[in-house]
Amino acid sequence: MESTDDRETRTQLLIADLRRRAEACQDPREKANLRRSVDSLVRLATARRS
Repeated sequence: MESTDDRETRTQLLIADLRRRAEACQDPREKANLRRSVDSLVRLATARRS
C-alpha cells in the first residue's frame, strides 16, 4: 500500500510537470486545459490534506 507521503510527492511532481507543460504550450486551448488540470489537482490535494 502506498504511503501518504508517497502520494503527496507524486501529486506534487505531477502538478509541477503539468505547469511546465502549460508554460511551454503554444496552443492556447491546450494551455488552458493544462492549467485547469493543475487547478483541479491542487484542489484535490488540498481536500485530501484536510
